[in-house]
Amino acid sequence: MNRQVPADISGQERAIRVFGRMMKRDLLAHAYLLVGPSGVGKEALAFSLAKLLLCEHPYFGEDHPRPCGSCAGCIKFEHRTHPDLEILKPQGAMIKLDQVRDLQRALSFSPLDSQRRVCLILEAQKINLPSANALLKTLEEPPDRNHLLLTATSVRALLPTIVSRCQVIHCEGLPVSAIMERIKEERLCPSESAQFLSCFSEGSISKTRDLIEQDVVFSVREKLLEFLKSERKKALSMLFILSKQISDSRESILLAVQVIRTFLRDLMMLKGFRNDDRKESKEHGIQTLFNPDYVSELQAISHLFSFQDLVEYCQWLDKLEWLLDRNISREFLAESALIFWIRKRR
Repeated sequence: MNRQVPADISGQERAIRVFGRMMKRDLLAHAYLLVGPSGVGKEALAFSLAKLLLCEHPYFGEDHPRPCGSCAGCIKFEHRTHPDLEILKPQGAMIKLDQVRDLQRALSFSPLDSQRRVCLILEAQKINLPSANALLKTLEEPPDRNHLLLTATSVRALLPTIVSRCQVIHCEGLPVSAIMERIKEERLCPSESAQFLSCFSEGSISKTRDLIEQDVVFSVREKLLEFLKSERKKALSMLFILSKQISDSRESILLAVQVIRTFLRDLMMLKGFRNDDRKESKEHGIQTLFNPDYVSELQAISHLFSFQDLVEYCQWLDKLEWLLDRNISREFLAESALIFWIRKRR
């Protein structure tokens, strides 16, 4: 029996242990919501838990639950031919109503091979409103012997009523220090950019490598910083060119929004440091910035905006990501995101 934790779910051992204890004691909930940033292993964890649920002889010893890997249930699962495994994921940009209806029909029958049926709903944050309302009915009155495992990037991206009917499992990425160590070991980027990349990767070494391969994140960061520190007249001339560049695709605008969030966080922290007279505290605080290599530029920018404006802008960015999934014009959203830095500048 392979008792080693698969590489793609390393860091999620605690979630697996807790789930295993509940399963061993027959205290499983009917629905679980796995929440965490992209790339931390939510989907891999969901499949691992599904395999554990469908295994005929699961192993619970040493507080590290594992599927046996050799029973009929495990073999069918590996070949994705298990009749009691349902997988629901976005068709195009969204999870649609007819997909949820098909799932509900499947759940209305008893499991065929196993003691239970498992349904994976991947990227649940992409479910549209009619589909979410339909799914809510299933979560309110779940058919017997059915377990639903949902994955999402954030609880804020789902209806509160859906979240409240699931047991939430937070999937945490690797610590920044661990990512930093891997970056230095593998020499993935220049040392002055390592802190930014470590924080930006959200605990995922696979995301770190993807960002390096795409070779755009550093250029986007430089362009956005140049825009933020420019005087109003120059920033106005840059706005439409930059918004067109960052709205080229859904992925490019999301990347830009994530970079903006790092600047936003650092600006809010720098405004907080200003009220702390202790030198040691300020030095430690600078070490925790996402962009310590740009600290002098960010300190100058932080004087141009009020703390309340930054907080409200942060809340608006949450809405922007929601609107992006609702097919609102990407260029319009990019312009709206950038105009704040001109309109609210003191």
